[in-house]
Amino acid sequence: MERFALRYGSTVVYMGEGALSGLQRHLGAHRRILIVKGRRSAEESGALNDALEVVQRLGISAETYSGISPNPTDSMVDGIVEAVRAHGAEAILAIGGGSVIDSAKFAAVIACSGGRADDYLLGGRTPSCDMPVYAVNLTHGTGSEIDRYSVANVEGKGLKIGLETTYPRASADDPRYLRSLPADQTIYTGLDALYHALESSTSTETNRMTQTLAREAVELIARWLPAALRSPGDLEARGNLLYAAAVAGIAIDNSVTHIVHLLEHVLSGINPRLPHGAGLAMLGPRCIRYTYAARPIEGALVMRALDPGLEPIPEHAGRAEEALRRFQESLGFDEGLSDYGFSEGELEGLRARAMEILRGETGLVPFEVTEEIVGDIISSAFRGRGDRADGSRAIRMRAGPATGRRGIISIVLLNFGYIMSSHLTTPEATASSSLGMRRSTALMVAFVTSHTDL
Repeated sequence: MERFALRYGSTVVYMGEGALSGLQRHLGAHRRILIVKGRRSAEESGALNDALEVVQRLGISAETYSGISPNPTDSMVDGIVEAVRAHGAEAILAIGGGSVIDSAKFAAVIACSGGRADDYLLGGRTPSCDMPVYAVNLTHGTGSEIDRYSVANVEGKGLKIGLETTYPRASADDPRYLRSLPADQTIYTGLDALYHALESSTSTETNRMTQTLAREAVELIARWLPAALRSPGDLEARGNLLYAAAVAGIAIDNSVTHIVHLLEHVLSGINPRLPHGAGLAMLGPRCIRYTYAARPIEGALVMRALDPGLEPIPEHAGRAEEALRRFQESLGFDEGLSDYGFSEGELEGLRARAMEILRGETGLVPFEVTEEIVGDIISSAFRGRGDRADGSRAIRMRAGPATGRRGIISIVLLNFGYIMSSHLTTPEATASSSLGMRRSTALMVAFVTSHTDL
């Protein structure tokens, strides 16, 4: 993969082998920096050693903070802020996946704006300024190296919350650093980027640019994620996946995610041991059934790389779900919620908890989110495979900017894979006001992507 610079707003992402060299002129403007990393990926990938060589060559004083783990907490973010102040750092260099980069961006606004992490997560405080953040990205899934979002778990409350923090000034996406990415993390992060594309292209804030970026991301992931699993050292595969994740990151920066990420955040807020990408993959196929029925035109546009036979009609919603399941299974993904300590006996409690957290936060979802639908989606994540036994499911389709339609139209989502198993009926249409195009920190709760680091 050739080296190039991808510019998005004030952020520049240097892509390709040797991408870290692009950060030199940015880092050279600072005398003291704090390096933030995860448990071991920065060392194992070789990225930390390369970064330290650059820092030493530039004569920069650097300290390292290593306290970030997957599904990072508010206290971890506060720990970065304390380290920034103790070292007198002028900038932060994050080396890791989304958990590390998210946490560094969050700490950057707190270090400048004041307060503590929970003031922003729970207290409604908003950032007023930030300090420079740079990133060396070590996964091909999150998009955090190019978007403005951060996500953190609130300790002791079972909540995972996303919010707008800041964009990195510059980032490096070097495929050589991903050769050591384990197979499970390759799957999890690749599917994270896939769901960024699928959700942003079907949200009520989607647009033509988002859909174009999402379609390219899905096409690249469908082709290159299996290749990366077959040959972990394939730099062409890793480079294309990094690019796919970056453009999917731009897609969610414009049109956000919705039902899959929303429900995954509920579950990994309850149990932080659940890897983000795994949770998405468990919930995603059934979510896509409902989403495709509500947005068949947009759904077919982005999903044909997974099944060229998909047509832009609600009746292909079951086929879309099955196409997604087959793709995930072809990668070797076969996990369910029970693998992470959840019990089907908890289903009612999980559904109630989800509805409590989702209340007032479903404006980006292209259909009406009911208790029945939430229960069905969570139940499907226990089974992994398997369609519902009760046939059809009626849902309400919300109008959004992609269609320009106003009102709510009830349609029937048929429960069939490739063979129709029930008869199509036409419920009555009901009137409703159109959804507003609002962006706020409150809407970011459980919608913004969350990420994984090793």
